[in-house]
Amino acid sequence: LELCIEDTSRVTAEAVLAAAEGTDIAFSVCGAFGPERDLSHEDPRYRRLGIDYLEFLVDLAAAIGAPNVVGPMYSAVGKARMLSADEREQQRGWAVESLREAADYAGAKGVRLAVEPLNRFETDLVNTAEQALELCDRIGRDNVGLLLDTFHMNIEEKSVPDAIRLAGSRLFHVHSCENDRGTPGTGHVAWPEVFGALHDIGYEGQLVIESFTPAVQEIAKAVSMW
Repeated sequence: LELCIEDTSRVTAEAVLAAAEGTDIAFSVCGAFGPERDLSHEDPRYRRLGIDYLEFLVDLAAAIGAPNVVGPMYSAVGKARMLSADEREQQRGWAVESLREAADYAGAKGVRLAVEPLNRFETDLVNTAEQALELCDRIGRDNVGLLLDTFHMNIEEKSVPDAIRLAGSRLFHVHSCENDRGTPGTGHVAWPEVFGALHDIGYEGQLVIESFTPAVQEIAKAVSMW
């Protein structure tokens, strides 16, 4: 069960563990990165809020036994700007600096961070597995890897299975969604190729069906759930 935490006041590790008692449910924790949780913002105050939020997610993950905190944690979702090469490099530099601090905090608690590339309509910073791997290389921490989402890959990657193979052992987490964010098997994602590539790299992590609800308006708007 993936817990997507928008309002941090509405979840505690104690409540999660109590609800899961007597079941075989395993967990992952996903971040919701709005404008005030922007780890690459030009204003250091917002970068600090983003890091603090990410550390909250790490604490929750450690307490409930979730191996990963996942999501597009390098920036606020919905930022799509025409930037010069120097401006974009500055944004990536701030993301690297912030995520390195968060990674060190997570590493001390035995938690991994899985960075998610998003499609071009949701971010202008990291759209492909290759770009996400470059970001991870710059962060330089073994507990930082990738979350790949078949919905986003269907838009951005030249080859979905090749992107999975490129990620290799640095693929920590997978979101399994159709081309329209719907139920796997109801659209045109080539699932035999996806699972074949996961088999090729020896992937043994979680496969999560990411679903959405209009009840959380900020997330619904970010994913264009009209």
